[in-house]
Amino acid sequence: MMVFEYILPVIRGIQGEREYYVSMCPLGILPKLFPLPDERINSFQRSQRRLNKARLRKICQYILENRQDYVFSAITASIDADTTFEAVGEVAETRKLGRLRIPMEGSLTIHDGLHRRVALEMALQTNPQLKYETIPVILYIDTGLEQCQQVFIDLNRWGVKLPLSLTILYDNRDAIALMVKRVVKEVTFFNDYTYLEGDRIPKTSDKLLTLYQLYQATVELLGDVSLEDDTEKFSLVLSYWQEVSYYLEDNKNDENFDQLLLRLGKMGGLLLVNYPDTWKERLQGLNLSENL
Repeated sequence: MMVFEYILPVIRGIQGEREYYVSMCPLGILPKLFPLPDERINSFQRSQRRLNKARLRKICQYILENRQDYVFSAITASIDADTTFEAVGEVAETRKLGRLRIPMEGSLTIHDGLHRRVALEMALQTNPQLKYETIPVILYIDTGLEQCQQVFIDLNRWGVKLPLSLTILYDNRDAIALMVKRVVKEVTFFNDYTYLEGDRIPKTSDKLLTLYQLYQATVELLGDVSLEDDTEKFSLVLSYWQEVSYYLEDNKNDENFDQLLLRLGKMGGLLLVNYPDTWKERLQGLNLSENL
């Protein structure tokens, strides 16, 4: 009897005394290789979270907007089928390289990367050229529902959400993130007193604000400002925070320094909208203590 199979080039490894395989999956066959789970299955019978449609749209948008340099980590899945591994050789490293034969009637269950898989399918519908690209896939041999559920938990157990300040620090696509990093680099006060790598300032630190707090204040500053391009916004943001930094220097001991910064951002937004050409003069003429 003829058996139809998927044949994947793989590298075989050992983890926790179990074999696993690493491969590269063409995006064009991703939907066929990993069909979507039935959303009607009750929670006790599931081995993966339910899909979040809002998250899917954001991931799909990320792919399409960053077509030349989007980045995804591996999809992790298990195989419920009688697979066959054929090594390319019998000595040394050649025993780890080979082909994995997976019967098409077998089932593959994603434990980590379900939203990536669906978002990629959505992006493929908009840009079919994506089918020629690949995503890494890690495959375990299935040992039942309980083990699948445990794999999902173990994969997600140690995930830590990045501090918002660190996200801004490393984000080179977000225009406002780029602006606030430039402010920190070029304005002495912010260079001296901005904590970059966390959302809570250590008690032993002499820093006064986090990068995320400056980001929030800058969002307020630009809220209703209408400018033609980011270059103008860069210049305006840098100029505003330079002017305000002298006032902040005099109020370093304010117990609510973060709120002070946010209010300055809001007030700056009003000045820039209502007095786009004379905001500096009006800022200098204000009694900031009374207005804040």
